[in-house]
Amino acid sequence: MNQILLILHLFGFGGGVAAALGNFLVTAQVEANPADAAALSRLRMPFTRAGQGAIGLLWLMGIILLWSKWGGPASVPSLFWVKLLLVVALTAVIGAMDVTMKAVRGGNVALAARLPILGRVGAALLVLIVIVAVFAFD
Repeated sequence: MNQILLILHLFGFGGGVAAALGNFLVTAQVEANPADAAALSRLRMPFTRAGQGAIGLLWLMGIILLWSKWGGPASVPSLFWVKLLLVVALTAVIGAMDVTMKAVRGGNVALAARLPILGRVGAALLVLIVIVAVFAFD
């Protein structure tokens, strides 16, 4: 059963990476080809929703695995807490991106400059999460 939960957890991670990469590529193409911005920007929302679903799946499967595999928080490796802190930070970045995108759609175009920065921070957090997870659960 834990293998199935871990597979779903990893699917969530893959979905998050795909969403982050998709939004990064859209942003890069919009900057390179401003004339295509309207068409390319339509891809942002599907990528955003996929990323939100992925982080939700990660949290759900992670919490279930915490109890089913480790028997609760007292039994996890110490580096798990570093990983969890990074996951909380990533969740906050995703929330900030969502709030920023809503403000931009509402007309506050000046906030759009935050999105590439938040995207890079999110990508860096994803990489750090993988690195810490490997060391935590090896």
